[in-house]
Amino acid sequence: LVSLRNINNERKLPIHTIETLERMKLLAGASSLSAVLVSCIHNTHGSDWIDPDTPESKQTTTSFVDGSIYNLVMSDEFNVPHRTFADGHDPMWTALDKPDEDFSSTGRGSLHFYNSSSITTTEEGHLKISTTIEKTEWEYFNATGGNYLHRERHFKSGMIQGWNKFCFTGGIVEVDVKFPGRGHVGGLWPAIWILGNLGRATYEASTNLLWPWSFDTCDRELQLAQTVSACNEQNHYGLQPHKGRGATEIDIVEVMYGEGGALPNTIPPVEQPYADFTLQVAPGVRSNRPPFGFQPLRAKNNSHGFSSVEDSKWYPVQMMGNTSLNPYFYGTYLDETKPGEPVTRGKKQAFQADAVCAMNQLVESHFGEFHTFRLEWQPGEGGRLDWFVQGYKINDTHYMTGDGRGKDWYPAYTITDDILKKTMGSQIPIEPSYLIINTAISSTWGFPYITPDYCTPCFDCIDRKCQCNFNHGFCEMLGKGDVAMYIDSVRVYQSRNASAHVGAEHSLGCDPPEFPTRQFIKGSEYKYVRSPPWSYTDLGPLRPIQNGGGKCATDADCGSEGNGTTRGACGDGIFIDERGAKKGFSANVCTCNEGFTGPHCLAIDHVDDFPSAYKLSMGKSMFLEVSHVYIPPVLVAVLSACVAVIVAAIIAQVSMNRKAVERYETAHVSSESMKPLITERDRDISGRSI
Repeated sequence: LVSLRNINNERKLPIHTIETLERMKLLAGASSLSAVLVSCIHNTHGSDWIDPDTPESKQTTTSFVDGSIYNLVMSDEFNVPHRTFADGHDPMWTALDKPDEDFSSTGRGSLHFYNSSSITTTEEGHLKISTTIEKTEWEYFNATGGNYLHRERHFKSGMIQGWNKFCFTGGIVEVDVKFPGRGHVGGLWPAIWILGNLGRATYEASTNLLWPWSFDTCDRELQLAQTVSACNEQNHYGLQPHKGRGATEIDIVEVMYGEGGALPNTIPPVEQPYADFTLQVAPGVRSNRPPFGFQPLRAKNNSHGFSSVEDSKWYPVQMMGNTSLNPYFYGTYLDETKPGEPVTRGKKQAFQADAVCAMNQLVESHFGEFHTFRLEWQPGEGGRLDWFVQGYKINDTHYMTGDGRGKDWYPAYTITDDILKKTMGSQIPIEPSYLIINTAISSTWGFPYITPDYCTPCFDCIDRKCQCNFNHGFCEMLGKGDVAMYIDSVRVYQSRNASAHVGAEHSLGCDPPEFPTRQFIKGSEYKYVRSPPWSYTDLGPLRPIQNGGGKCATDADCGSEGNGTTRGACGDGIFIDERGAKKGFSANVCTCNEGFTGPHCLAIDHVDDFPSAYKLSMGKSMFLEVSHVYIPPVLVAVLSACVAVIVAAIIAQVSMNRKAVERYETAHVSSESMKPLITERDRDISGRSI
C-alpha cells in the first residue's frame, strides 16, 4: 500500500481524512483500505458534482475574507429544460410532496402544500419554483384522539433540498436568484438556506431537539433539550461520545415583503421589502433578551449615577451598508408540546433558540432581475460567517447597496465564532450540511398583524369572506398564475489549503468520518419519512434514482438535442411509473446513456464517492466499536464457578471412559483364552461365530 501522505501531496486530501484513513489501515487491513482510498481520492474535490455547463471563469473564486483561491466543488446551472425533481428523479436534489407540517395542534401558520410539480427548469436555463392558488386535501390519523381528521391547504408551492445527497462543510456559496411576486405585496416567504444533515427540513420528528443546536459543551441543565449532547456517555449509531451535535441552520437569504416606509428601530433605516441573513443557533440567551421591536438596550446612568436599565444580552455582530440588526426576530422559544402535536418535548426539554439576524435593504429590481447572494462559511472553532452583497461606492467611505444596481462586492454582515462563545458558549456550525431552496406561505410571515373584528380566520383566496386576512393585492397577484422564484445557478467552492483560512478544514459528503450521520439516520429512519397517507407509497426516506423508463415520443424527450448532445434515446425498454415501480417491457420509453440519469435522462449521474464514516467502519471488528468494557466482579465469580464445574465434569467423564476401556480389555483377554474349549457342535448350536 502506497503512503497516504505521499498521495496527499498530489491530491491535497484534508488532513483529518488522511489521519482517519491511516487509522483505518490499522483496523481494517490494507486490502479493504485500498478500495476505500481509491474511492476517496477519485472524487476528493467533488468533480462529479460540477455541472459541465459552468463557465471556465467560474471554476474558481477568490475569498473576500482571506484572499485565497477557492475551487468549485459543486454547481448546477439548470440549463437543461424540463428537468423534474420528484423523489427518485434527480441525484442532487429532491422536491417534496407533502405539507410543510404533516399535522400540528396549532398549525403554526403554514398555508401551502409542497408539490414537486411546482418545480422545473425553463427553456431559458433557470430553475423555476411556482406558487399558485390550488387546493390540496387529505386525511390523517390523529393518534391522540384515535380518529381521522381532515386537512386542506389552498396554496401550492415548491421546495428542493439536497438532504442526504450532496453535503458540504465550509466554503463559499453563491446563488443567482430572482425573487417571486411583487416586493410591496406581503405574503410570500422565499428562502435559500443550509441545514445540518442530521435533520431533514419540514420533517419535524427529525429536527426535534436537534435544531438548531451548535453546542459542544456539557451543560447538565440543557442535556435533555439536546439529543446529541456533549454530556452523553454514549451517543449511539456511530456518533462519538461526549460530542455535541445538531441540525444547524444558516439562512443565506430570506425575503420579507411589504409596503414601504422606514421600519421603527432599524439602524440605519430599513423598509420592506428586505432580506434576512440569519444564523439560527441554540442554546439561546435565556434572560435579559432584547425586547421585541427594539434594538438591544444599553445601560445609561441617570443624574444620580444609577443605571435605569440593564444592558440586553446579545451578540455584538458586525454590519455595513444598508444593513441593520433585525429587532423583529430574535429567535424562538421551543416550549413543552401539547397533545396532538407532531413531536414531543417535555417540560425539561423546552429551550430557547436564537436568531442572530440582520436585515438588508431590497428594492423592486430584486423581483424582476437576477442578483447574486454570497455566503462565506468557515466552520467550527475560530470560524466565521460573512454575507456579501453587491453595491457601488457613492463616496470615499460609503456604498449604496439598496437600489439593486451595484456590482461591487462588500460585506453586509459578519458573525465570528468568538462572539458566539462569549455570549452563550455555542460555535459556528461545523455539521455536514445541505442546500434548500423554497417558497413558503405563512400567516406568521408578512401577513397583516391586525385584522378587522368581523374577519373570519380563514386563508382561501377563492372564499370572499377570507379576503380580509390577506394583504391587498396578494390574491390578485397569485390569481394571475405567473408567480415564481427563478434560480440561474447555484455554486459551492471550497479551499484546498487549510492554513489559508480560519476555522476547521472544509470537507464534502453527508457522512464524513469526524461528523457521521448515516448510521444515526438509519437507526431513526421513521423520523425522516413522510407521515400517512403519503408514507404508504414510500419504502424509505429517499427512493432510488430512476435511470430511464419515462414515457417518450422521440429522442428529444430523452434529452437529445439538435446540437449533437445525446443524453438518452427513445425506444423499447422497461417502463417505470411515477412511484418508481417497474411495470414491465414497453415501447416508447427512455434509455439513458452513460453519465445521465432520471426518468428522461435529463440529470447528470452524480456519484457520492466522498469519505464515509459508515463505509470506513465496515471493516472494523465489532469490539473496536465499544468505548470500554466493564465486567462486574459477581459475573466474574459466576463465570469462574461455571468453568470449574465444566472442567470437573470433563475430568470425571475422562476417568469413567478410561475405566470402561480397561474392563473391555480384560474381558477380551479372557475370551481369547477360552477359544479351544469351543467345539464344532457349539458353533452349530449357536448358529454364528463368536
